[in-house]
Amino acid sequence: MDEEIYGNYRKAGRVLGKALSAGAKMVREGVRYIEVAEKIEGIISKEARLSFPVNISVNEVAAHYTPSLNDHLKFKRGDVVKLDAGSHVDGYIGDSALTVEVGSNENEHIIRAAEEALHEAIEIVRAGVTISEIGEAIEKKINSYGLKPVKNLQGHSLERYNLHAGLSIPNVSNSNGRKLREGEVIAIEPFATDGRGYVVDAENGNIYHLKERARGRLADEMRKRFDGLPFAGRWMADIVGKDRINMSLAFMLRRRAIYAYKKLVEADGGIVAQAEHTLLVRKDGCEVLTAREKT
Repeated sequence: MDEEIYGNYRKAGRVLGKALSAGAKMVREGVRYIEVAEKIEGIISKEARLSFPVNISVNEVAAHYTPSLNDHLKFKRGDVVKLDAGSHVDGYIGDSALTVEVGSNENEHIIRAAEEALHEAIEIVRAGVTISEIGEAIEKKINSYGLKPVKNLQGHSLERYNLHAGLSIPNVSNSNGRKLREGEVIAIEPFATDGRGYVVDAENGNIYHLKERARGRLADEMRKRFDGLPFAGRWMADIVGKDRINMSLAFMLRRRAIYAYKKLVEADGGIVAQAEHTLLVRKDGCEVLTAREKT
């Protein structure tokens, strides 16, 4: 990998690790979701750019929810909170997530299962390891806790300005014999649950993606601001003003110029925990690009 590209990945990962650590410390009973999202995004934006909105997914919600501008949701005691964030430097992306429980440890085993499954995967990732070997290791570790991996949420490869670059890495045993290659950048993200192990679509999660075919002055400005990557509805305030966000999004949806992500919830209402890091595949192992400083 080119040294400049490597440096960009390292910088994106470093600031992301710092931002997630700060956000995790804020997750307490009575704190509003929007405060945590804005804190994490603010830290990232000082040194890098956002590659997608901070996902704040609580309890049975596994992914794809970010607060709206006037969101009044607050954390409650016992909530299992997934913080999933992304950064990029010149298009080279870091993607990472962690889970914290608010004021209790009733679901600590679910959080630990996801974290240890990620660790198991990191231990075996190297050039030549197969996708099937990674999925098997993740599933085995989560099953050892009497839990299930979420089978329709997967890790993925990363490329410049491309969050999901074509390679999917399931969190369950599979028959994919494709071998990882030295220099590839991948995100491994185990999800553990005490539910069915499957997520389904729910309502709009306030996250959108501008379609490549979208044209016009508004689309051009959105493309410039959001780098062609997923964006939060609340980010539109800087383009159209706070009072015109909903109207502008509705207009773009009617024109099919944007795609709206649905919130993903566990099919049986099970609690979900997530752990994720971005890895650089090396010949004899891997480098964790999104490592967080120990506090």
